[in-house]
Amino acid sequence: MIERQRNGEDIPSSSLKQIILSFVSLGLDEQNTKRINLTVYQDFFETAFLENTRTYYTNESKEFLAHNSVVEYVKKANNRLNEEYQRVKMYLHQYTEERLMSTCDQVLISDHAAAIQNEFQVLLGDDRQEDFHTMYKLLSRVEGGLVPIQQALQAHVEKQGMEAVQKLQSQTTGGPVDPKAYVDSLLVVHMKYSALVSESFENNKDLVRALDNGCRAFINNNIIAKPTQQLDKDSKTPELLAKYADSLLKKSSKNTGEADIDASLNGIMRIFQYLDEKDAFEKFYSRLLSKRLVNNSSTSEDAETSMVAKLKEACGYEYTNKLQRMFQDMKTSADLQNQFKNTLEKKDVDFTAYVLAQSIWPLPDLKPTFELPKQLVGTFDRFQNFYGTKHSGRKLMWLWNFCKGEIRANYPKTSKTGYTFQVSVFQIAILLPFNDADTLSFQQLKEITGLSKEYLANSLHFLLKAKVLLQNPENTEISDESNSFSYNPNFKSKKVRINLNLPLKTEQKQDTEDTQKKIQDDRHLFLQAIIVRIMKARKELTHVNLVQETLEQSRRFKPRVPDIKKTIDTLIEREYLQRVVKANNTTSYQYLA
Repeated sequence: MIERQRNGEDIPSSSLKQIILSFVSLGLDEQNTKRINLTVYQDFFETAFLENTRTYYTNESKEFLAHNSVVEYVKKANNRLNEEYQRVKMYLHQYTEERLMSTCDQVLISDHAAAIQNEFQVLLGDDRQEDFHTMYKLLSRVEGGLVPIQQALQAHVEKQGMEAVQKLQSQTTGGPVDPKAYVDSLLVVHMKYSALVSESFENNKDLVRALDNGCRAFINNNIIAKPTQQLDKDSKTPELLAKYADSLLKKSSKNTGEADIDASLNGIMRIFQYLDEKDAFEKFYSRLLSKRLVNNSSTSEDAETSMVAKLKEACGYEYTNKLQRMFQDMKTSADLQNQFKNTLEKKDVDFTAYVLAQSIWPLPDLKPTFELPKQLVGTFDRFQNFYGTKHSGRKLMWLWNFCKGEIRANYPKTSKTGYTFQVSVFQIAILLPFNDADTLSFQQLKEITGLSKEYLANSLHFLLKAKVLLQNPENTEISDESNSFSYNPNFKSKKVRINLNLPLKTEQKQDTEDTQKKIQDDRHLFLQAIIVRIMKARKELTHVNLVQETLEQSRRFKPRVPDIKKTIDTLIEREYLQRVVKANNTTSYQYLA
């Protein structure tokens, strides 16, 4: 009768229930009617029922798979499981539920698990989310059913991410990669499969881990992050991620509303969580933040503090300590500047100085030789004296390479109103002498400004490109000492305010190299601190165990084993550790200091 119902026929369920429960009644204890003995029920009904169920679904599943697709079988199996669950509710004893469902799971799922799991890769290619969920519900019922799914998902996510970045690179014709396009390509893949894991796989922890592992692989090791010829070098993803954050947080005509900026910053944090080298991101981000603050180019203070808060939540107070102190320095400087302005006279130039803690701010001091223009010396000396009276014993170190200003230029032939040039202090020193002379040689400018040949040539570059000054002869190197430069009385521009203080590609490259060197120096010190801390607690460890503990405790970046070995050798030379070779030829280290 039950088989007839499985075949789609209607049966008198209430009558069947009475018959089946009669087996239960036969097992009642006459002395205690609340006590039930199911021996009769099991021996005369349940055992045969379960065996018939096994035989029925074994035959049906083989027959169905022979004539239908795996996806259709998954739906069929899911429906059959629901039917058997309802059958227990209708007329079987509740004791049978666990055994019946276990039998069905074995016959309908476990026996065909390989075929179902192999179909998963096909579904991934077709993005069939509804079928994913049905398959997940089915395979999650049996032990180990999801393991191949995890492996397939991880490999697929990694492959899709790699291909997305490969496509972006093919569209980049030899130039630098656009940080926004790069981050967007990573986010598209992550968001797609994050939604899949959430909606179709109910955020199963093992599948979430598979997603994370796949994302971590393509985010850190794709062809842009690590070109094939540079596999042993650090990933470029932290740098590109920091540059994208910089473009969002910097004033620009492309900036959108704060809500959109915050959404984009959240996207950055999605990628940030997968970085193997979070220390590298912090270094690049702090350098870019420092430049935004000193150049007053942040789109808003709220957006800046929001990003720091997100980083603090992800990595803790220590990670963002210096970033937060930068904001404190800026507030302190603003108060100091207000006090100084009260001492200025009308004849003084408009002057603003940021007094910043050298140990906190990652601003490179290129230490150029430089003669401040005489027009600025009076105000400069006044600030030096003002600061000296406020903080005796402290010494100011001026970062001339970050100093900038605005100068007014009048061109009667081409403009009635004149122009305002936004320039570096080096360019100010170059332009002011042309108030007294129409033409100056490269050597004369070098003597007037005190700049080195390289800095003078770099500072002249954009003045010549904008045709504010003219070079004679035109087609020689700017730094050729036979060159002369003349004021261009016919200068003309559609803009009234013109920014001539632009970074050269060589300067940007040098800044990146300096940051990379700082990262490596800090990592070396970090590894020394970790190893000393471990050995101080353990006193003695084998080489393998020391390397393993060092890897486990380094959460900011993944150190390479050769770097750990090199650090151990350094600590041995400095007599913090000593190497001991045991009788079985194993190497261990003992703490000395």
